[in-house]
Amino acid sequence: KESNFAMPTVLARLPGVLAQHKHGEDCPIDKAASSVDGGVQSFIPTPDGSRIFVTTADAVDIYGAADSKKLGSIPEKGVVFTALSPQANYLVTCQKPMKNPETGEPAKNLKVWELSTGEVRVAHTLRQISKDTWPYVQWEADEGALVIVATNTLQVYSREDNFATYRKVSIKGVASCAICPSKEFGHLVAAFIPEAKGSPASAGIYDYTKPEPTPRTRKGFFRTQGASLKWNSKGTALLVLSFSDFDATNQSYYGEQKLHFMLADPAKADATTTVALPKEGPVHDFQWSPNGDYFVTVAGFMPAKSTLWDANCRPVYDFGSGPFSMVRWNPFSRFLSLMGFGNLPGDIVLWDKKTNGSCKQMGATRCPAVSAEWAPDGRTLLVATTAPRLRVDNSFKIISYYGEQVARVDFDTLFEACWLPAPPGTYQDRPQSPERLASAAAAGPAKATATGLAPKPAGYVPPHARNADGGPKLAPPSFSLGFDGSDRGGRIGAAKVGVLQSNLTPKPRTVPGFEFADSKAANKNAKKRANKKKKDGEQDEGAKSTTSTSEAPDAASVGMASLDLQGGAQAAAEVPAAPAQGGEDGADVTKRIRNLQKKIRQIAQLKEKRDQTGGAGMETDQLAKIASEGALLAELHSLGGSM
Repeated sequence: KESNFAMPTVLARLPGVLAQHKHGEDCPIDKAASSVDGGVQSFIPTPDGSRIFVTTADAVDIYGAADSKKLGSIPEKGVVFTALSPQANYLVTCQKPMKNPETGEPAKNLKVWELSTGEVRVAHTLRQISKDTWPYVQWEADEGALVIVATNTLQVYSREDNFATYRKVSIKGVASCAICPSKEFGHLVAAFIPEAKGSPASAGIYDYTKPEPTPRTRKGFFRTQGASLKWNSKGTALLVLSFSDFDATNQSYYGEQKLHFMLADPAKADATTTVALPKEGPVHDFQWSPNGDYFVTVAGFMPAKSTLWDANCRPVYDFGSGPFSMVRWNPFSRFLSLMGFGNLPGDIVLWDKKTNGSCKQMGATRCPAVSAEWAPDGRTLLVATTAPRLRVDNSFKIISYYGEQVARVDFDTLFEACWLPAPPGTYQDRPQSPERLASAAAAGPAKATATGLAPKPAGYVPPHARNADGGPKLAPPSFSLGFDGSDRGGRIGAAKVGVLQSNLTPKPRTVPGFEFADSKAANKNAKKRANKKKKDGEQDEGAKSTTSTSEAPDAASVGMASLDLQGGAQAAAEVPAAPAQGGEDGADVTKRIRNLQKKIRQIAQLKEKRDQTGGAGMETDQLAKIASEGALLAELHSLGGSM
């Protein structure tokens, strides 16, 4: 039996109260095993789960997680955001922008506190704050330095001088950044630069030890207002989600999103690319696995497409389509869950990822909620329905890795629910239980849809359409926003990668459920048009044969002239009486030669740009175009053309 400390614990924030609920595999959940009272506005636990920082109107109080005993306090009023450093030695607090009552100048509302002494090490002024861009302080994994974004610069503070001073790193237009968690390729930071004065937005990877760094890897994109930067845990790869509130293609009310992939290794800068998502539409969610070897995307118009990719941005597994908008990994990168919350019905499908990248479904259920999080033991999933998103049925539920609900606690009002982290080494990675696998095999295949969910009950059928008297029966609708029966998913091989790429070709969008109905009059008219077209075609063929016979000598002479212009040495007798240069075939050859000449001129311009810049800032498709110069020249010469 696990100890009480090792038992997974749920933290639930109620109006003014923070409650702990302990749960284990061999004991039911306890209601409010311990709690913190007194105007709780927000909370944040340490990564090892030993302490909890509780924000109130007058201070940030520190409590022990084991007994809810108060350990200390940070005397800072009006704190709206809090964050901890990676090793929980420093606390970052942020207040609303305000003016200093004594000087009238903007007050320093962003502060970094050293918890061992309770002193402020860094104080900074923020004129605007937003939950979407929090936290504003980026840390190195070992807390050796922190970075704050300022106007056109990054302010880098070092622990060597106790964060007393900072040095400037000039990156013009920088709006946000994310420090690489690894130093394998140096001290790297990913920075986003929005559009300005007609120049496109961009994301790049920089060495922040230099005062004026140049990007080691860079990706530019248009129609972008902001970006989200996510490193994998190994610090070898970066995902950049560029987004805009307005969709220029007028296809989505929620704006436009694109996902981009970059590698930290400067020798692999050519691998920078836009992720070739298999379905057109918005990017709902993307998450790296905790070990950094894979990431999952949920993207496309509903039903959304979910795909597993490896750390080199190669598609590995296709989960199919379904009503999903969220993905979550368990702490050991073994299990993952696809969920559809918000305005979706709450379908949850749980998968087991194998070491070779293939995935096997473990279970499925339906549980409408707002948030979801895997437990530190990696065996259960916490889903919560919270206010103010939903004012009714506030509760949290605990679901096993095979889709069975094992606990539920209801509240009148629940603002937030999450797991209390556990110290490293508390739990071990475990596969599915043998008993569970045996019972699943004994149960046999169940009736399920493409996503594994039980089929929905049939909808209401009006009396006149029922088949009670043997009359006609209405056909079921062929369109569904939730499921696509033809999209079964599965492991992605070389052949299926091509299929995924072909799905990127835009397809005409029609009214859902609308189909053209054939009628006798329409069929009759179609036959008349076909007969008339056939008759006209026969007349045209006869006219063409007469014309070609009368003009055969001219065609041969034209062919001989073309050979002479191209330096050919063939005799006139060898020239076939083929279509003239002004005919269809000749026009196609001439058009192809012009296109090849145009491409070769463009390649010459790209090569000149490469020689001037040393290849910096060039896109992958531009380098591929330069590499194709030999093939284009060979084709041009085979057609008799020249530059």
